[in-house]
Amino acid sequence: MSVAKPTVRVGYARRVLNLIDWIMAFLVILAMAAMVTIVAVQVGLRYGLNQSIDWADELSRLLFVWSIFLAVPLGIKRGAHVRIELLTAWLPARVRQRMFRAISMLAMALMAVVAWQAGILIRDQWDEPMSTLDISAGLFMLPLLIGAIHSLLHLLAGALDGEPVKALSAAE
Repeated sequence: MSVAKPTVRVGYARRVLNLIDWIMAFLVILAMAAMVTIVAVQVGLRYGLNQSIDWADELSRLLFVWSIFLAVPLGIKRGAHVRIELLTAWLPARVRQRMFRAISMLAMALMAVVAWQAGILIRDQWDEPMSTLDISAGLFMLPLLIGAIHSLLHLLAGALDGEPVKALSAAE
């Protein structure tokens, strides 16, 4: 029986993470499109026909929360979050790599705590219905849990690589 090489497992894990990224990006686009549609219809009804949809505000807020927290890990992957490189740019590559790994591990610990606390909140709020929709208020915390776990995976990948992803410029 042959043992798979570590690079094969890492390559497979990267492909799985890329698939998760693709699914999350699709869900973010879907949530944003639904949110924009609901808000546009609500505005049209309110100002055009003096009517209103009771659940439009709550559902659009829920979709906004989902789109934000599902997009955070995609920003981590692309190096799109704010970071200050004033001092680190002057450090030797080996020190910069170690510092990046240490910060990634601290961020992983933070995301683990966020995921854990989000799980507790989901459990505590799951039986509470939303005010205008007959669905769980825990759905507001579910994307936080998903986003934290997904972020943790990207931070782990970054820590293994040892180098931050170069941030995209405005021209890209």
